[in-house]
Amino acid sequence: MSLDAPLVAAATLRRESLADFDSMADDAIYQLQLAHVLLDGGYDGVSTMGEALEGGDHGLGTLDRLDGELVIVDGVPWQIDFRGVAHIVAPEAPIPFAIVSTLHNPSTSRVRDCSLENLASQIEALVDDAGAVVAVRVEGTFQRVLLRSVRPQERPYRPYSEVVLTDEVRWELAPFEGVFIGFRFPDISGGDIIPGLHLHGLSSDQSTGGHNYELHVTDAVVSVGVSHEIIVALPDRGMVDLLETPHSLRMVQRVLLRRGPRSAEEVAGSLSISPEEAVRRLEWLADRGFVEELAGGVAGLGGTTRWRMRLAPKNARTGRRPSDLLTDL
Repeated sequence: MSLDAPLVAAATLRRESLADFDSMADDAIYQLQLAHVLLDGGYDGVSTMGEALEGGDHGLGTLDRLDGELVIVDGVPWQIDFRGVAHIVAPEAPIPFAIVSTLHNPSTSRVRDCSLENLASQIEALVDDAGAVVAVRVEGTFQRVLLRSVRPQERPYRPYSEVVLTDEVRWELAPFEGVFIGFRFPDISGGDIIPGLHLHGLSSDQSTGGHNYELHVTDAVVSVGVSHEIIVALPDRGMVDLLETPHSLRMVQRVLLRRGPRSAEEVAGSLSISPEEAVRRLEWLADRGFVEELAGGVAGLGGTTRWRMRLAPKNARTGRRPSDLLTDL
């Protein structure tokens, strides 16, 4: 399986120590978009739900504008909105981020009366491979679960760390019966994935669920599938913006997205850099079509020259072929 080839360029991430590992395509984990694009505020849909489902029948992610939590169970995608209500996601729905897989011949274990920390330890015992990528399904009854979702966002988008401080909604369900789908990632590459165990849930009656913060298992079956390969689908715009743009320059973009048109001096003040360095970064971004200069001030009314984001840049050039850029991952 793979995501729609015309939409994406696929980069494969593996642990260097496992370079000789022969991974089957069906064992791979498919991830739409790199993680720190989402965490930096990349909430606009870059693919559709239907296209993402080509990568597998279990998974998690989020919806366009960060509109709730996404959980995929047995090939059916569910949105858990900020009210905690579950809705089936239409195939044409845009999504900015998802991780999907197919659990082929999983290892299973029954667990009883255990916390999230104990559950994580039992998953590690089933896998016994710190470098593996692990697809996880936990299904059964739970003494209690603490879940969350977030409100849909509007432009200019704030970083995810700020969104959860203001727009996160949590709820506790005790008891709870249902299934949690997720992944345990090793620290493969800084910022490309999010290390650790991540679980999104859906209740047995398909009425609620969400991103899991805490849980206590009463009686459940844990299923795990192991891979050493993550295939990351990089939409063209995201690929150029991310792979060719250093972090220091993405910080300039973040300032302009969050605060609107700004002068070089204001950008410099926000980032604690010199005005000269701010101009250098702004000109680099402008040369590639990501920002534009407002020489006559905002709306041409005069005043200090300001810079703003160009959300749909024209003629943005990569400088190198996409296939060459992907080898840097």
